[in-house]
Amino acid sequence: MTAWAKTSPLADQLFDEWNSFHSHTTHDFGTLGELTGDEAVNLIRQPQASEHRDALLLELLTLEHAGDTFAGRVILKSFMPLALRLPSSCTSMRSLWQHSPADARTATIGVLWEVIHTYPLERTNSVSGNIRLETIKNLGIWFGSEHSVDDLAVEDEVLEKIAGPDETDDVFRDLVTILTWAIDSGTLRRDEVQLLARIELAEGDPGTAREEAADELGVSRETLNRRVCRIRTKLMQAVCGDMETKVSYAPRR
Repeated sequence: MTAWAKTSPLADQLFDEWNSFHSHTTHDFGTLGELTGDEAVNLIRQPQASEHRDALLLELLTLEHAGDTFAGRVILKSFMPLALRLPSSCTSMRSLWQHSPADARTATIGVLWEVIHTYPLERTNSVSGNIRLETIKNLGIWFGSEHSVDDLAVEDEVLEKIAGPDETDDVFRDLVTILTWAIDSGTLRRDEVQLLARIELAEGDPGTAREEAADELGVSRETLNRRVCRIRTKLMQAVCGDMETKVSYAPRR
């Protein structure tokens, strides 16, 4: 029994099917060879270079798109912990989560499956991050208002996860993926992420933190505020994709 089992009727069904069949059944995964379901999942999850994991996921996605349901179930199993934890921290799912956590998790599993089934195979970099990001984005499209998508994409609910995540809480690691993806894809530079974390997560007097950062960078407080706003805007546009995004200049502090 895993920690994420028995959390919604659909999750229960998927878990039972995996245990009774997929976990121990050998399947031909193309260039990956013959593996059981558990072996394939472990192949994805084991520590490895990001490009190696990208190649594994792309091979499985290619098989799934060609009709290989077993390959699709392996990918789904790999991302199931995300689907079961994300509803509790995603702004767009807040109302459904408060009404019925089981329904919220079931809906998120459905969104994740659609993301897997429609993943554009030409996106060969940061595949895991793209899947997670598109799941969050589509939850906002399908279940949230434009305002809720903006809240998720921009600042506190994302930025609070990037500095010193609690290693005992996998939700933090899931949402860190957004910033990792932004760096890997070139949306944000590392120094931009560092600046956001320093300003938004400052301890003590936030105004002092901004003054110190401005002094170190040799810019005015106003210039620093605008720079932070531009970084937030880039992050929003990357997460929200082609959805209309509007960010007004209004320093949070």
